[in-house]
Amino acid sequence: MDLFEKQAQLQSLFQTSPVDAAYAQGTPTGRRIAGKYQDLDVALLLLQRVNASEFFDYQVYFVSELSKTLEIEGLDVVILNQASLLQRAQIIRSWSLLYQRDQKSRVHFEARAVMEYLEFKKYDDVQSKALAERTRGERFAIDAAYVRARIARLREYTTLLADLRQIEHTKFKADPKLYGLAQWHLQQAVELLLGTGAYIVTALALPKPEAYHDILDALAGHAVIERALAYRLEHLANLRNLLAYDREQTDIDDVYGQIQTRIPDLVAFADQVEKFVGTGDLS
Repeated sequence: MDLFEKQAQLQSLFQTSPVDAAYAQGTPTGRRIAGKYQDLDVALLLLQRVNASEFFDYQVYFVSELSKTLEIEGLDVVILNQASLLQRAQIIRSWSLLYQRDQKSRVHFEARAVMEYLEFKKYDDVQSKALAERTRGERFAIDAAYVRARIARLREYTTLLADLRQIEHTKFKADPKLYGLAQWHLQQAVELLLGTGAYIVTALALPKPEAYHDILDALAGHAVIERALAYRLEHLANLRNLLAYDREQTDIDDVYGQIQTRIPDLVAFADQVEKFVGTGDLS
């Protein structure tokens, strides 16, 4: 199969489908024959209008259509919209660009995906601390003092956010100093939440998370926090990346709304983690 000879058909398929960008990686049939592959993996970035509930259906659809178009068996399709941060970064770094609907949109996606991955990697330091403690002592060792210190700082930020919650919406939105301060406090609170969660996940030898949602899912799965709370905290996990490196694109109304509704969830996280650490049942 010569990928380049099929380019026109691929362009037509992607243009008439909700595909924003496509990447490919395969095993060449011969080093001197560029573009010929005996197997192929394709990664697709779907347009934002596609709902998450439709991802699987599109994955099945494109496996079928691409297999027929490229006349190849064993083709695998990855939907980038639901891929892990690590998988996105690896595809952007090492796979070939096969199609782009709009260059500006594609570059924005790649820049954001790389930044998200690099931001998430910093939790490796927190996880390394937990791994070191497990190596030195008990198999599942949590430094309770370390966790409580982080929770105490989280409570400080929730108190500061609670003060900002009292400000009238119009005044809040009109004053850059106010909403800038709110963004900063909210970002720090979310960083403490996710960082503490990543530490506990590793200390308990739970599967290593590859995205922020994985941290919350793992904590809920081990009964560190309630499952319903984990679902509610996902809203903050979604907002975290904008606060961290694209703050000017943050919706001020959204920030104000999160302050109005999520402070009790942050407090509940602090309470439930402290209760878990305080029970001594860390196995």
